[in-house]
Amino acid sequence: MGKVVLCLCHDVTREDVERAIALGYDHPETVKRFTAAFMGPCQGKACREAILAVVAERTGRDPASLEPPRARPPAFPVRLGQLAGGPAADA
Repeated sequence: MGKVVLCLCHDVTREDVERAIALGYDHPETVKRFTAAFMGPCQGKACREAILAVVAERTGRDPASLEPPRARPPAFPVRLGQLAGGPAADA
């Protein structure tokens, strides 16, 4: 089997998720932190089910018992220009 991409936003593959689980990151939240899956522009809408299925398969857990990672908005508003590397001062 070739490369199987689960998270298109961050090019996270099935192999990446399986490696994370093998290293002990066996909860969707820790898989997120290790691989950056769920963190792209879609916020996990496109990859959630596939990644949860791999976690369930590899850990022996019931897929219905797994909760996807929680969304964490910024603590304070950030201007898009700052994210793009623009000036930090308010305009």
